[in-house]
Amino acid sequence: MSIFENRKGTQIFDPILAQLPSIDSSALIFTLTYTALTIFILSNLPNPIRFIKGLQAYTLLLTLRTITIFLVPLEPPIGMIVLKDTVSNFFMNSGGGGYIVKDLFFSGHVSAIMLFFFVAESKTLKIVLAILAVAIGCLILLQHVHYVMDVVAAPFFSFLALKTVTTVNKQFFASPIAIKNSTSNHTL
Repeated sequence: MSIFENRKGTQIFDPILAQLPSIDSSALIFTLTYTALTIFILSNLPNPIRFIKGLQAYTLLLTLRTITIFLVPLEPPIGMIVLKDTVSNFFMNSGGGGYIVKDLFFSGHVSAIMLFFFVAESKTLKIVLAILAVAIGCLILLQHVHYVMDVVAAPFFSFLALKTVTTVNKQFFASPIAIKNSTSNHTL
């Protein structure tokens, strides 16, 4: 991340963002994000296969995000208020403990919550996670942490990550029943 922070990016004029006031919502964004993470973990632990698929998709999502941040170097939006997320800052900082501000395209917060939404099976959980994703997206925009395009693109990358993981798992990993049947027919 320190490499990304030190390079020159492009600052985009975002007419929608320009109309919004800058409001520090760090505490609320932090609370809602980790509420969604807790919901994801607790609702998927009883189904280890779905939980592992969600973790695989999240790993791919982080990889996609790193690639897009590399390919689309951006400067922070005008009026940005630094998002103070102690957990993220602990793992991801500018090298000297400073906050990362150039990890823009696409929103990590919104993409993670949308991934949780796509993984969820319960309609009730989907509704709760959709509301959290919209709320976090709005709060991030009010804080001018991301451009509108960063927030709007996030769900597409979440869907792509989960769809890719689902496809790969179906093609390359047989079900336990198929493995049992195939091994019982062969001698070693």
